[in-house]
Amino acid sequence: MSERTIDDSVRLRIFFEQASMRAQAYRLAFAQREMRNYQALEANFDLLWSTAQHCYEQHDWEALISFREALQPFLDLHGFWDHSLTLNKWVDSAAEAKGDAFNQARWRHDRADMLNQQGKYHDAEPLYRQSEEQYRRLNQAEWALKSRHMRSMVVRAQGRTAEALHLCQTTLEEARELKLGTWLAHPLYVQALFLRDQGDIRRAAALVEESLALLVDTQEYAMMGQCHTFLGEIALRQRRLPLARQHLETAFQFVQLSASVRQLVTTQRFLGDLALAEEKYEEAARIYEEILATYTSQHLDDKPFLARVLFSKANLLMHMKRLPEAIQLLEGSVALYKEIGNTRRCIGTSILLAWSYARRWAWWKAARLFLWSLKMAFTAGLLHPRRLLVLLRLQSL
Repeated sequence: MSERTIDDSVRLRIFFEQASMRAQAYRLAFAQREMRNYQALEANFDLLWSTAQHCYEQHDWEALISFREALQPFLDLHGFWDHSLTLNKWVDSAAEAKGDAFNQARWRHDRADMLNQQGKYHDAEPLYRQSEEQYRRLNQAEWALKSRHMRSMVVRAQGRTAEALHLCQTTLEEARELKLGTWLAHPLYVQALFLRDQGDIRRAAALVEESLALLVDTQEYAMMGQCHTFLGEIALRQRRLPLARQHLETAFQFVQLSASVRQLVTTQRFLGDLALAEEKYEEAARIYEEILATYTSQHLDDKPFLARVLFSKANLLMHMKRLPEAIQLLEGSVALYKEIGNTRRCIGTSILLAWSYARRWAWWKAARLFLWSLKMAFTAGLLHPRRLLVLLRLQSL
């Protein structure tokens, strides 16, 4: 091979390396500049993702972390769970390679959040625990509390009520000692969930009002939307329909500001339930169909939410005297709750499904499912008649 041919080969290799580096720099700059322009990110997502993957493969940790910070809000809000989980695993590797213990704890917490939203509570719980323990080692008590707070929620979802309540109470006590102020709104909200589970609606609502008061003059739109949704749920179950509409429409406005698709469809579901309570069956059916269309188009992969929508739509079909179709949806809801291990909701939905079987004269199926539900309720400490009644009343919440 001649000297000129070798020089051309070297120049060509340098050209392609420089072109690749320039393309990477350009795409990263684009992602950072347009990180709130979700339409632009979606249109260019394949290129951006392949570049982030290249950074991981080349161990270009700084660029990879920058891609993560730019893309994560878009991935989270638009339900790209698989990509989001993968990207967080990559930056976990980056943090380990860099010896960055703080961000490793932070990104594990974020990964647990995604698994939690998908209903993968068993997978999320150890990540929250690891994150909390790492924050403690770093003397980051405030961050550790945030991981403990979220762990209380996934423990609650698995039916371990006493353990979850203890986690919530210790979180609140430490948050007050640390004078965390506004952040107290979050564990107060979770404590309200426990009170609601126990049937103490008045105290639960008071805690959520307290939580809202802490959020005044903040931009925590998602949390404010969550609180108003909670109060709307309570008013709806109490048949105070005008108050329910007031809270749910306020919640919808806040959630729109937060740009969270997941929360948006959650609030929509309660607006559908409200339309059903007002006997506006066509409106309720339209809302549920819109939600399911959004769920599919946005790739939400949120099984707990899907199970609740199926329950709500089944309730509508029961009111429309379409029991066989309602039973199919309830069966789907029960299957999802079993899959994700949400004991409380699985029991409540199963009892209603057993009752529906009985109405169709399927006595054997009804008896078998009812006995299974009682066994599960006994294991979860919910066999007391009052607790079972509360569970059934709150099943659609």
